[in-house]
Amino acid sequence: MKTLDLGLKSNWQAFKEFVESHEKQKYSTTYYFVVKDDDYGDEAKIFTDHDELDKWLSQSFWDWGRYDRSNLEGSMDDIRVWMLIPEREVNRLKSLYESSKQTSIVRKGERYFRKLIPVSVEPTVIVSTNWY
Repeated sequence: MKTLDLGLKSNWQAFKEFVESHEKQKYSTTYYFVVKDDDYGDEAKIFTDHDELDKWLSQSFWDWGRYDRSNLEGSMDDIRVWMLIPEREVNRLKSLYESSKQTSIVRKGERYFRKLIPVSVEPTVIVSTNWY
């Protein structure tokens, strides 16, 4: 995870530069750009690993006291997670990515698209005996 705090436009520009210059040797790296609505994008996070993103979202849920809201399922609706998708994937899975938007990001000659992905809060029910 990388944190940016330059304002929304500058954060997106820094994200673009990060993606275009990122040289991680994984076969396929997925990029995520995350902002919180209430700070107007003044701070953004960059993730290159879905598990790390999920862990951060879960920890933020608890750190920010979101568990105490009346609408638990909508308690993280102010978090925007943009996932970058390579053009070849958009073309291959058109119905899945039909709402994606083209970006100006080009990495290794391939254009990237962005798709807003929802943050889901799913309550868990644990059933057990009350015997200690």
